Amino acid sequence: RKRQIPGQNKKFTHHLYDEDRNEVDVFQMGNGYLADDHDFQVLPNGHVLMFAYSSHIVDMSQIVEGGHPAADVTGAVIQELDVHKNVIFQWRSIDYIPITDSYRNITGARVNYIHVNSCELDEIDGNIILSCRETSEIIKISRITGEVIWRMGGKQNEFTFINEHEENAPRYFKLTHDVRRHANGGLTIFDNGADKNDMTRPYSRGVEYDLDEVNKIATMVWEYRNDPDFLALSGGDCIRLANGNTTLNWGDAAKNGEAPAMTEVDPNGNLVYEIWPAQDKVEGRFVRLVLPLEDQCTTVTRSELKEGSEYVFNDTGVTLKVNSLDGEPNNEASVKRAPFAPLYPEFGGKAPRVLPVRVKVNGSGINGMTGEISFDAESFGFADRSGALGYADPHKLTIYHRPVFGQGLFTALRTIYNPGKKQLRATMTQFGEFIFCFPDLEEVPYAPLLIEPEDQTVNQELPVQFFWTPRGFGRSYHLQVSKDSQFSMLEVDEPNLMETRYTLAAVEADTTYYYRVSTTNYGGTSEWSTGSFATIPPMIEVTAPNGGEQWNRGLEFFIQWKDNIDEDVVLELYKGDTFVKTIRTVSSIGVYEWEVDLDLEPGCDYSIKVKSSVNETLFDVSDGSFAIDPADTTPPEFEFSLTPTVLWPPNHKMVLITPSWTVSDESDPAPDVSLVSITSNEDDDALGDGHTSDDIQIGDDGSIYLRAERSGTGNDRVYTITYQAVDGCGNSTVRSATVMVPHELR
Repeated sequence: RKRQIPGQNKKFTHHLYDEDRNEVDVFQMGNGYLADDHDFQVLPNGHVLMFAYSSHIVDMSQIVEGGHPAADVTGAVIQELDVHKNVIFQWRSIDYIPITDSYRNITGARVNYIHVNSCELDEIDGNIILSCRETSEIIKISRITGEVIWRMGGKQNEFTFINEHEENAPRYFKLTHDVRRHANGGLTIFDNGADKNDMTRPYSRGVEYDLDEVNKIATMVWEYRNDPDFLALSGGDCIRLANGNTTLNWGDAAKNGEAPAMTEVDPNGNLVYEIWPAQDKVEGRFVRLVLPLEDQCTTVTRSELKEGSEYVFNDTGVTLKVNSLDGEPNNEASVKRAPFAPLYPEFGGKAPRVLPVRVKVNGSGINGMTGEISFDAESFGFADRSGALGYADPHKLTIYHRPVFGQGLFTALRTIYNPGKKQLRATMTQFGEFIFCFPDLEEVPYAPLLIEPEDQTVNQELPVQFFWTPRGFGRSYHLQVSKDSQFSMLEVDEPNLMETRYTLAAVEADTTYYYRVSTTNYGGTSEWSTGSFATIPPMIEVTAPNGGEQWNRGLEFFIQWKDNIDEDVVLELYKGDTFVKTIRTVSSIGVYEWEVDLDLEPGCDYSIKVKSSVNETLFDVSDGSFAIDPADTTPPEFEFSLTPTVLWPPNHKMVLITPSWTVSDESDPAPDVSLVSITSNEDDDALGDGHTSDDIQIGDDGSIYLRAERSGTGNDRVYTITYQAVDGCGNSTVRSATVMVPHELR
């Protein structure tokens, strides 16, 4: 069950209950993330998969035309936690999936670009499969490296689709939910097909594909559409049951009373039953379970066991051959098989993968017994790929045992698989609990990705936050911080960190620091990932408007600044030297979108002041004035010339060039004149020009020097010097003049 965290928007804890509704445990993500409620998976080996949505401030104007310069971009973070709730795997979509792959509008202030809504361990190969609604795709990611293995659907689709509805090409499925992988290799999806922004396909469905992952071919082998069609614009589930039937939850179509809350159909698409709630707007996920759980178990008892005899426990799939027995003649042994794994199996060292089945063997009137215990592979479903547990290779399975049911470490037994009899065997010396395991994926230590400090400078008066993320498995981390790049003297040396974050409480002023992080897992320790930063005083720098802009009343414009402070900032408007108003107090994220007030007086002498909300002396003001609905829209009259205009002889010497101009403007008595550029039609060290360089030089005082030379194989060299005149309202005039080095003096 999920519970929203008080005071947090769409942040949840996951609560585990037994069948009597007693709370057993509570789960939350690590490394500072707070879980989302879309999916939560308890794996048979006691690990859990869960995910969160993460917020990233991104200058989208650098990525897409019209993008917001400080967009709040929402990505996804996937984590695997072990039985001790340590994060052993973490993956962030923002590191691997480009924002531009989204079908959403990505120019707004808030961009939910991917919206992962299901997370599935692929039992066939041990990697992770994600449903990504806003990129309309299914993604498989490697637990070993973190890299994307394949992408199915969406803008980066790698698969060819067979037996699909060609009228839906190329996006055969859209805006998906609840992607699940099955032992037979099938992949089921709840295909929403549409949302409020894309209504071209008017129905939702459940669909199953058979995947050829080598050749990237997806063959549709099953689908269910209701008759008449239902359309779920959000939400939905497609759940395959053990008996081959499928249940579908119809998301918001059910919430709106347009569809049943749950439909069950058989493999041929025949309706088994529907649930229509009596109340309106019923929300939630209906799941079909057999309760009590005891009814899913099979128990068989054999009496009067004797040495040298073999006993078959019928429907449990268990055979027990007794080698020695110390007990009463009137004894008995019972075998209980349950179709689910232990809740928290613990192992000495790295946990293996575990099959979702367990066997409990008890004895009565027996003090001690040794024997051979055998498990029928066909009965348990792992004899071949057609079985319910067919993803497990019986030759690689190991029987694990613990003597006390429900507690203690599982230990591996020497296991033999007899392919002739299709039996998995081990020597049994104690009663207790038995499970079937196989090795998890190899762990390879890769250097982590460094996330923060992301700037080259940090505020020397604040603690420094370090944050990184693993690539693949990460069991622990080592952080070192030094003032020298060789790390010969360490300010911080923290091995065995269990989280991907660290806070350095204090740093020295005006100092460069170097830091590095390595990852350790069962494969060893990685190379270092290294970064650096310099400490500087608190600062604010206005970057827009910064002089010359023309803004209009009633329209929206971005006030932009740089800072390294934690507190809010106050945005103030000035006209000339006169304070006009406080625009707003906002978070120090560097951007505020301001709708210019309609009642402001037109003028060309406005400026913006950005100041700290807690320190009046920490501020910055626009370097120059900007205009709001300026009355003057006429650019300055500007004439511009150079002396000299010809350089001769071509003796390779530098010559002082003197610019001169006349400028006038109807509203500004002194427009600003500035150098824009100096260019040459020849390369700096052209063939036959004397092998010199730096032919264009600008002195500290702004003086201009040009070299008197030209290519011996070319025509005339022409230097072009460009100036602009800008009046107080941002109107500008650009003029250019030339200086020639002729090939021959005419």
